[in-house]
Amino acid sequence: MTSSERHNLDEQIRTYILDKAEGPGSKIPTEVQLAEHFNVTRYRVRNVLNGLVHQGVITKTPRRGTIINKLDANAISDNLRFNYQVTNANLYESIEARIVIEISTIPLVVKRITPGQIFEMECAVEKMLKNKLEPRVADEADMEFHAIMLKASGNSLLNSFSMVISQLFHKVDYRRKYWNTETIERLALEHRSILHAIQDGDTELTIRRLKDHLHYTQKIEMEIARKLRTR
Repeated sequence: MTSSERHNLDEQIRTYILDKAEGPGSKIPTEVQLAEHFNVTRYRVRNVLNGLVHQGVITKTPRRGTIINKLDANAISDNLRFNYQVTNANLYESIEARIVIEISTIPLVVKRITPGQIFEMECAVEKMLKNKLEPRVADEADMEFHAIMLKASGNSLLNSFSMVISQLFHKVDYRRKYWNTETIERLALEHRSILHAIQDGDTELTIRRLKDHLHYTQKIEMEIARKLRTR
């Protein structure tokens, strides 16, 4: 079977599942039924279904059959993160994507954030300030702040895309090169001003402050990346 044939069968089975499925927890036809419907061997159908299992879309069980899973944000993030890493995605595009996604979530964040999440974000700010002489710890607190804010949007899919980019940035070695007491303190205070705008329910002010914050960090990251490339 050629790669084109595999792709076509994969798309046909996905479309068939979308048409017939009744949401998470519902069963899809058996391998035998799918093989008969598409006039192919069970082996070819099994390969397609196994791919969907690995992606976290379905689960195969001996007695219950093949069941459609609920949306798994962690599985989506893991798959995206691996694809990002293995393809060496462009740094500039990644920074751009992070900014667009984070800003786009703000109306939802202001609307849906809980008192508990506000408290967690304030704790992340305090953690940065208390650990301004410990860059690694401060870096973790920086990521925690943005992660909580993204989670507060209440949209699992948006959160999955955003967390992939956010976590990857904090795994890049060059970030360590610009951490210093002054920078950590500045970013922490910017976080606090963003949080205050969220608490006030002011979407426009929150977006404006977040844009200023991300623009500053973007300039630093771009400059570090440029220096690394020219060495």
